[in-house]
Amino acid sequence: MAVSRVVTGRRAVWLVVAGWLILAGALSPLQKKLPGVESNDTTAFLPASAESTEVDHLLRDRFPDGRSLPALLVYQRPGGLTTADWTAVAADAARAGRVGNTGEPVLPAPAGGSGGGLVSTDRSVAVVVLPITQTAGAGVRDTVADVRDALHPPDGLRVLVTGPAGISADAITVFTSVDLKLLGATIVLVLVLLLIIYRSPLLAVVPLVCVAFAYVLATALVYLLADRAGLLVNNQATSLTLILMFGAGTDYSLLLIARYREELRREPDQRVALRAALRAAGPSILSSGLTVLAALCVLLVARLGSTRVLGPVGAIGLACVLISTFTLLPALLALLGRRAFWPFTGQVAHRPSVPPEAAGRWGRLGAAVLRRPVSAVVLVLLLFGIATTGLTRYVEDVNLLDAFRASTGSAAGYDVLRANFPAGILAPSTVVAERDAGELTDADVTATVRRIRQLPGIAAVTPQGRSTDGRAARISVVLTDDPYAQAGLQRVGDLRTALATGLPAGVRALVGGDPAVQYDGKLTAERDLRHIIPLTLAVILLILVVVLRALVAPLYLIATVIVSFFGAFGLSVAVFRDLAGQPGIHPVEPTFAFLFLVALGVDYNIFLMARVREEAGRHGTRGGILTGLAATGGVITSAGVVLAGTFAVLMTLPLTMLFQLGFTVAVGVLLDTFLVRTVLVPAITGLLGDRAWWPGRVHSRTAAPTKSPAEIPEGSR
Repeated sequence: MAVSRVVTGRRAVWLVVAGWLILAGALSPLQKKLPGVESNDTTAFLPASAESTEVDHLLRDRFPDGRSLPALLVYQRPGGLTTADWTAVAADAARAGRVGNTGEPVLPAPAGGSGGGLVSTDRSVAVVVLPITQTAGAGVRDTVADVRDALHPPDGLRVLVTGPAGISADAITVFTSVDLKLLGATIVLVLVLLLIIYRSPLLAVVPLVCVAFAYVLATALVYLLADRAGLLVNNQATSLTLILMFGAGTDYSLLLIARYREELRREPDQRVALRAALRAAGPSILSSGLTVLAALCVLLVARLGSTRVLGPVGAIGLACVLISTFTLLPALLALLGRRAFWPFTGQVAHRPSVPPEAAGRWGRLGAAVLRRPVSAVVLVLLLFGIATTGLTRYVEDVNLLDAFRASTGSAAGYDVLRANFPAGILAPSTVVAERDAGELTDADVTATVRRIRQLPGIAAVTPQGRSTDGRAARISVVLTDDPYAQAGLQRVGDLRTALATGLPAGVRALVGGDPAVQYDGKLTAERDLRHIIPLTLAVILLILVVVLRALVAPLYLIATVIVSFFGAFGLSVAVFRDLAGQPGIHPVEPTFAFLFLVALGVDYNIFLMARVREEAGRHGTRGGILTGLAATGGVITSAGVVLAGTFAVLMTLPLTMLFQLGFTVAVGVLLDTFLVRTVLVPAITGLLGDRAWWPGRVHSRTAAPTKSPAEIPEGSR
């Protein structure tokens, strides 16, 4: 690779390091601004064609109070609210109504009064409905925080803020603290793992330095795109990109350093050794990086914005990691030389006359697999088949209250509501009835309300005013079911189906509101999964064909990572449902899990099979398998453990979806590392022999096609 001389020359080394220092110093202020442009408003990421999006635009553009999110102020005193409590509730409502970005509060019926306000039958719970007119991201969080500060109930009167606004505020608060915790936990974990792997403090720090500089560059670029080009970015995308960058960046560093260590034993000049390592390992690292980049770019076809945004954000992050790997990492290694391996510099001393090492455990494992390849394939497939049976427990769950693993004020408030009112009171659906020409009449509204009340599962239907042009009316619909649970979401679909017919001529009715937003998000996520899976497989297959210059090997490599994904996902579903007691799986989680597991699983197969093909030119395919597995076993296993560890960090976060994704990817990477790459792929390749490279051919440069394990050097053990 021509870049090997560019980044290892004496002057170039200092220029590269200085360039990265200047770049990081200049961009660091921009990186810190990224949280300020993130959006976690679910509605903003729905496709424009979604019905809930259309309702949102209608409310915002044509109704006098625009779009708002209701905050429910839930007051509770066991035994019943007192006269003093009712006075305090009214005073609280008045103070809350004076908070900026709020509308007119709707008070419950007072003690002894009438009107059927939001008061429980035993009069122990009363609810104030407060519209929050600031619906964008941090604005919701800050407004709800100000409302909570304005509430001063007397002793013994409990008050909780819930409803769509309260839930959104709690979600945004949790997300806001995620990145810093995630960054700290990831750095600590990777540092510990690298110290265990290398037992050298310098080598443990160098990969982290490279990834950290790449992270500053990537987040600054993402901020500029969000601030100047209008790219919608959410915290989920930035969190996953952080994990991906540290996992992949550390893996690429491990692979280059492992080859560098091999070359240092053969070559006295450390710069020559570094250039040789770049030439040998660089193509595999680049191919692997491009594979993940291509998989991330497939996300651009997603219609759900929160899924699609991971494409450009993740691609920017990985591209910065690759740039750092091929520039800053070689420069730092060139500066440190053999001192980077201190206190074990003797391991990389020039030893050209030392006889080859024994193959070690990886060579012995490869020999055992090749002695009984059919048994190895059957055993691994049987294990994955058993794990896949966990998919029978798969159930989707988009309940916002299940999104938190820790208790929140909004969840506690909802528990009080659910015990005293119809479950749907937490988040009413919004129906907008509209006449396509002329003014909407009272008869039109009455007909729409009657049509809604004919459906099962409807607790209350309340007209709530007209649009400024008089052509549309807003109707609040309270369901009997939990509006965020599966039954409640299905009611949204039933409501839309019913309103498609039976209305006066020229009148249409659209269903929106928070439950409809979740329903549309669920449908869009399911659609995206059906499109992303085949397209991702096609893109990765094409890259494998180019890298391996073969058709057969890419086909079974793709098949192995698919088997690995279904095994890991099935095992994860069983753990979530039966051990962790979680109600279901977020519909976006399979898409992200598939993307990461397939792309990263192919990564390790590229590392292995590229080395196998290289060695097959010397020892034949069978000997190449043994040599390649012995030479890469230690480093790829270490890389797999580090990658699994970085994704496992997601399990420490209080968000259920990220916990599920972290667990699934960590388990999948470990299964791929210890079963697919070390047993299944070598066994299949051994069974096929030279046919694995068809229509290409491997020309052995030695007479003996196979070397025994004792003759195979394990350069990276």
